[in-house]
Amino acid sequence: MPSLKLVIAPLIAVVGLAVASPVLAQSLSPLEKSGLTPSDKKAFRLQVGNPYDHKMTFVLVPLKPDYQTPIDGVVVKPAKLTMAPGFTRPVIVTFDIDPTKKERTIALCVMPAALDGPILPRVCGRYTGRMAGAGG
Repeated sequence: MPSLKLVIAPLIAVVGLAVASPVLAQSLSPLEKSGLTPSDKKAFRLQVGNPYDHKMTFVLVPLKPDYQTPIDGVVVKPAKLTMAPGFTRPVIVTFDIDPTKKERTIALCVMPAALDGPILPRVCGRYTGRMAGAGG
């Protein structure tokens, strides 16, 4: 049976490396929000952040709540932004609400515009607008 020190020492080293090298990803906040609107349009002010150690360009892609399907009737300003390391910037997402449905939920994803590798990190949030008087 191996010594307890031989088992614990490598485990502590692995945990130490995991804590010392956090995985970075762009940020989007808040990740979920809902709100009332008196009209058939809803807007949210969101924050996009760059945690990387170099300047990055990000694209903001509006999708259906399944996080996969492109969606119409959504405007993101700016839809593409470049930020210095450690900075955040506000973006405004505006979308139409079908008056017959009185509510609409969309997803918004933030992705690096250009990144090498097989995995493209993205951060997505869900946003719901409800027309006033729709039971929200």
